[in-house]
Amino acid sequence: MTMKQYNPHEIEPRWQKEWADADLYKVTEDASKPKRYVLEMFPYPSGDIHMGHVRNYTIGDVIARYSKMRGFDVLHPMGWDAFGLPAENAAIKHNSHPAKWTYANIDTQKASFKRMGFSYDWDRTVVACDPEYYRWGQWIFLQFWKRGLVERRNSPVNWCPNCQTVLANEQVTEGECWRCHGEVEKRDLTQWYFKITDYAQELLDDLDQLDGWPERVKQMQANWIGRSEGAEIDFVLCGPDGEAPAEPTEDDVITVFTTRPDTLFGCSFFLLAPEYKGLMELVEGTEHEAAVREVVERAAKVSAVERAQGDREKHGAFTGRYVVNPVNGEKVPVWVADYIVSDYGTGAVMAVPCGDQRDFEFARKYDLPIIPIILGEDDRRRARASRDERGLGARLRCGGRAGAVWEVHRPCGRQAQPGRGRHHRRLGDCGQGPQEGGVPLARLAHQPPALLGQPHPGHSLPGMRPCARAGGGSAGAAAGGHRPRGGRDACHA
Repeated sequence: MTMKQYNPHEIEPRWQKEWADADLYKVTEDASKPKRYVLEMFPYPSGDIHMGHVRNYTIGDVIARYSKMRGFDVLHPMGWDAFGLPAENAAIKHNSHPAKWTYANIDTQKASFKRMGFSYDWDRTVVACDPEYYRWGQWIFLQFWKRGLVERRNSPVNWCPNCQTVLANEQVTEGECWRCHGEVEKRDLTQWYFKITDYAQELLDDLDQLDGWPERVKQMQANWIGRSEGAEIDFVLCGPDGEAPAEPTEDDVITVFTTRPDTLFGCSFFLLAPEYKGLMELVEGTEHEAAVREVVERAAKVSAVERAQGDREKHGAFTGRYVVNPVNGEKVPVWVADYIVSDYGTGAVMAVPCGDQRDFEFARKYDLPIIPIILGEDDRRRARASRDERGLGARLRCGGRAGAVWEVHRPCGRQAQPGRGRHHRRLGDCGQGPQEGGVPLARLAHQPPALLGQPHPGHSLPGMRPCARAGGGSAGAAAGGHRPRGGRDACHA
């Protein structure tokens, strides 16, 4: 018997029409059934779907169908992550209006999804650039505002001049934008920040409640939060003449965070991050200004993640200034180094090359002193017998002044200047600026007090630019509600 040749162009549209006419995938709530919510990531509408999309959404469709066959009441929606620079950049590249381009691509992708036969309820579609959708994001933002969980502040960011966008550290590779491969630079921008750091300890503690999660994944999360116990220590900055002020003020103090204050006697130089506030003022008009500026400009082209990698070549420059080590009164030179990042700690580091591999490599490269703080065997025996050294570890050389280190590192509640018990985390607050996607907040920035009384997204939301309202309909609103690029509204792109 000869099997009839399978003709997908004839067979599949016919059956897909049958499924559509029968509302086969329409979701109806059934309280008697257990619930199952199956959600894949929403695609960017910057073109038609590709094989990566097909693979991803096929996996989700299998789970949704399997769950439905097992008797679950399944909600399996689809939507588009339509607010963001991938869609806008594509529109600019094709010399099209962002709204026209975005909605045309949504229609194209939707047709492709239907041809694939995915089990979506198309009555439950969401599009992120529709005002009826993003008004709720703006309302949620206002609830965060009321509770003090968002703030506006200025900070250095990775900026791609070509894409006109802020990039996360992970999106910068060898100083280049992951998308356009253009050179990335550092810029100080004012952005909204969600204060997720207020919940960092809770996030860390609750990792133990994730039953069934691989230990490797939980450890990655713990490392991402990156809690460190230690102390903040104040170093007094010497003047241009090299002399420490007799009565230091707050402006004369640079604070470091360290997990090993017991190694203070091994501090032989002092390091500042290229982004450290006030760095260029320290060297302005001096013979060291050009060298320091070169380090700063080179570091601006590399992400903080790459700079902090231990195997990367380190670069630095002497600032011509000194700070005073608080435990022995010795002056140590202040350098700027590209492997120091401002995202962790204070952006200033006491360098102990005998106890840190990166400091050691930096000291060797620039011929800086390396103070031995690891005792030999005979010294360890003497240290164990010495009451003065006891409690700090027999392998640390403290110059017979262990009490000075203890005064800096005494526990919280008993501390005295210049040391304070502290903990720091690598986890930072989440920034919302001219980035990849999200709710347009620029309009809200000028009138939050008038909106805070809204119990729900009422007449004042969504906040759109005038061109959005004039656009008439979702397409005009989608374009007008977009974030500005280099001072221009997207509707004028």
